[in-house]
Amino acid sequence: MNLTLHRLNIALESEHEKVCRLWQTLFQGWVLPTAVQSDLSLHLQFQAALPPLPIEPPYFRDTHDLPGEVGILSVYQQEAGYKLLHYLDGALVSVPPADAPPVARGVVVEKAMQYGRFEDITFTSLAPLLRQRGYYLVHAFAASKDGQTLLIIGPSGSGKTTTGLSLLLHGWELLANDILLLEERNGRIYALPTPGIVNIRPRTLELLPALQPRLASIPPVFGQYNITGEALVNGRWSAPSPITHLYFPYIEQRPQTTLHRRNRAVALASLMSESMDRWDEETMSDHLTILQKLVRQADAFELHLGQELEQIPALLQYA
Repeated sequence: MNLTLHRLNIALESEHEKVCRLWQTLFQGWVLPTAVQSDLSLHLQFQAALPPLPIEPPYFRDTHDLPGEVGILSVYQQEAGYKLLHYLDGALVSVPPADAPPVARGVVVEKAMQYGRFEDITFTSLAPLLRQRGYYLVHAFAASKDGQTLLIIGPSGSGKTTTGLSLLLHGWELLANDILLLEERNGRIYALPTPGIVNIRPRTLELLPALQPRLASIPPVFGQYNITGEALVNGRWSAPSPITHLYFPYIEQRPQTTLHRRNRAVALASLMSESMDRWDEETMSDHLTILQKLVRQADAFELHLGQELEQIPALLQYA
């Protein structure tokens, strides 16, 4: 399977039908009808169980620890600069250094074959190859309207998707739901439309009942709706746009939503925690430079979310 992600052609290869089907869904609207020469590749084999881990301990373990101090992502050093990414009970993927062929190879198991995990495994495995070519990932909802492009940045459960969806219902155009590509163009940092799955929980539908017609043909899975960005906006993505505003949401028990300026240094630290793979030393300096330019370019705010969502689109549009 081949897809075009802006100026890059990416090959996704697997002999397992379910892996290919999940990729087809994840990248709906971006898949090419015929094969082309690829700039980078990801190969995933399906197996019943993961191969044994290296004897040497990982040199990096993420900070989102589970009980027993087991990280969801652990990284092992391999020969010739390769890194082995271990997604807990999900996948093992070897990614190359910048001076090697741009091909990541790995193994995935059934436990990882779910929208949220599989999407993270795919993008995290591609991320170092993308960074080597000037594309940088950040976890954010992104949308644009009338010359304004904003990012809503925060961890799962912070309210960024519900806030972002409220904007789409008021004429904003989608750039990304959760994983966004950044690129520097002519000295400015642009948000690029990025495919992905939108997970809509029951509480979001309670707050935004106008979403119901867009989900009429989608059966819920474990009480929530999973819809591609492509389907959510009927293929009408925003054009790549220079970022003007950064919002960091907090859910609070208050009636009204309020905005407060965020110090640029604090904004940079928050961006780093939601975007930088600290195990990837090769691209860390370049990634940090991109984020530093972004916080100088865009106005940063804390978004203290209240119960009334109707005020949010106007509040953000005129901030």
